[in-house]
Amino acid sequence: MFRSRLTGLVALTTSVILLLGMTSATGATAKKNLSLPVIPTMVGTGETIKLTAGKWNQKAKLSDQWLLDGSPIKKATSTSYAVPVTALGHKLSVVETAKFTDGKSLFANSKSVIVGNLLITGQAVLSKDNANSKLVFTTPALPKPTATAVITWYAGGSLIEGAKSTELAIDKRFDSLNVFARITYTNPGFNPLAVSSNSISFAAPGITSNALIWSDEFNGDVGSAPRAQDWNDITGNGRNSNDPKTPVANGWGNLERQYYLPGSSLISLMDGASDNKGLLITATNQTVSANSSGPFDCWYSLNWKGERYNPRKDCEWVSGKITTEDKLGFLYGHLEARIKTTGTAGTWPAFWMLGQDFQANGWPGCGEIDIHEGNGALPNSNWGTLHGYNYWPGGQVNQQTSMLSGWHVYGLDWKPNYIAFSVDGTIFKTITANDLTTTPWNLSLEKSGWEFNKPQFAILNLAVGGKIIGNNNNPVRVTDITTDTKTMQVDYIRYSSLDGYGTLIRY
Repeated sequence: MFRSRLTGLVALTTSVILLLGMTSATGATAKKNLSLPVIPTMVGTGETIKLTAGKWNQKAKLSDQWLLDGSPIKKATSTSYAVPVTALGHKLSVVETAKFTDGKSLFANSKSVIVGNLLITGQAVLSKDNANSKLVFTTPALPKPTATAVITWYAGGSLIEGAKSTELAIDKRFDSLNVFARITYTNPGFNPLAVSSNSISFAAPGITSNALIWSDEFNGDVGSAPRAQDWNDITGNGRNSNDPKTPVANGWGNLERQYYLPGSSLISLMDGASDNKGLLITATNQTVSANSSGPFDCWYSLNWKGERYNPRKDCEWVSGKITTEDKLGFLYGHLEARIKTTGTAGTWPAFWMLGQDFQANGWPGCGEIDIHEGNGALPNSNWGTLHGYNYWPGGQVNQQTSMLSGWHVYGLDWKPNYIAFSVDGTIFKTITANDLTTTPWNLSLEKSGWEFNKPQFAILNLAVGGKIIGNNNNPVRVTDITTDTKTMQVDYIRYSSLDGYGTLIRY
């Protein structure tokens, strides 16, 4: 009796255990996904990507359906998928169907990936190496072996032209500005990924009383050229931006009609000059007073094929131009020159500057500052203008009589992200970097903005003709330019500190 009851109890217990086991194996929790299907974390257009199947706790037949933004992609049911260009920016995923031997099915979705998104690990960090006076940019690794990276630097919110390495020398151009760096990754089939560093701030210089830093009073021997240690005496009717020594007959980009010749800019006795001497730049008409070194080729000497005209068409004018390029650079501060010019139609006297990076970055990326531009057809006016990528803000000052025929001091006040033009000590136009972000320019400073937080070199020249030196924006007619000799007189050029800013660079 006792044995039978024990046997029955064991049988009952075994039945319950088996029943529980069957319930576990065949109930809701029996069929289980152990891992989701996986697609690559970075997917680009033009790639064929493969799916890593999910895992299940029971044997099942697997099938796949690729989805774009949650909707099935027609005929995309294999374990690989060729990603089309149209998928760029959309969410790609896969739904996997597991069909079990009992005919029942379960589904598992992969994580979605945005097509064309590059992913990186790590941070972009900017640090200051004081011992070596440089900034160091530590960048994340390439997101893909096929990716490329470009580094750009910014000061005061503006792109620093030509700065492309992970290190940047610290100098006074950054005074008062915030500097940061950015790395942009690109890879075929992906959207670019730009990652910016932290910024490092540079303090303004201590304000001291303004003082003269450098000057040329042009008071050397009469008939001598300006100081060779400071000035280049330019030759030609144009130049390649990367070769200042080779004349190119392109009219300096303005269809100017003169050929610059050394010896046209000389120290001379000068009425009205502060010390009775100054620099005299002379433009002579070659039909009236031909230079013995001529004739010279200008852009209008050759046809569009580069063939010389027959009969010859030679340069009509010889004039002078001097620059401090590769000898002296100026960074911020106050620069001025006292100038007087013969003002007749076609004359284009100018006191201006170009970025010292002109040879590396060309125009207008180097930036151009026109402190004084005169127009013989409009002698009562003076212009001060900036030129950069796609902008030319400036101002005009006028008087009732000719400005050109009288002595005037044309000046530049220059600080980080700030420029002001003046005549005889009175500012007539102020321009800031922020002005370029407003109407009419509406520029992004990070793309094509302020080009003037870097050294510039000075230029003095007297051009004749050109497509913009006319009246009411009409080009001057050649027949309007008289053949009498034109002159530009420069009493002095002086460079001073301004509120602590002002650095003279000798190359």
